[in-house]
Amino acid sequence: MTLRRGNGIRASMRSLGAGLLLLGATVATIGASGCAKKDHQAEVAELKSALEARDTQFTEAFSRRDVAAIGAMYTADAEALPPGLAPVRGRLAIQDMWKGLLSMPVGRMLFTTLEVDGNGATAWESGRYTLMATNGSTMDQGKYIVIWKHGPDGWQLYRDMWSSDTPQQGVPSPKAAQP
Repeated sequence: MTLRRGNGIRASMRSLGAGLLLLGATVATIGASGCAKKDHQAEVAELKSALEARDTQFTEAFSRRDVAAIGAMYTADAEALPPGLAPVRGRLAIQDMWKGLLSMPVGRMLFTTLEVDGNGATAWESGRYTLMATNGSTMDQGKYIVIWKHGPDGWQLYRDMWSSDTPQQGVPSPKAAQP
């Protein structure tokens, strides 16, 4: 088969056109993923702000010793996972748990959000907490991770887990346990 010069040029032009189309699609995809990443970063920043506002509401209710307001921060099927205790299931049981803690000489709880991610329905947050006594001294410090659910009442705690940085009594520290 003999190719004429005209057919060869047309074939080359079609190949070049297809290559340019593929290149354009690739550039558009890369550009769109960059925009999507920027959009997600903006969503996460907005989410972090919303969750930090809820953390502030929790701290204020804690300082007022308002266990009903603390309980309202949780979904009806929430679960708290406090250190050294069995899981506490359900809003009312969690409310009772906080009532017990607030019977101690605690003054306030401070949260520092370190990381947040999620979507419109579910989010997670990790951070640090400080528990202050009524006399202003630090009673405890530790870390937490929570899962939030968004519903008709806004963002509510669905899972709440925390642990103290203070080693448990009678439990050897990791350094002491190493041979």
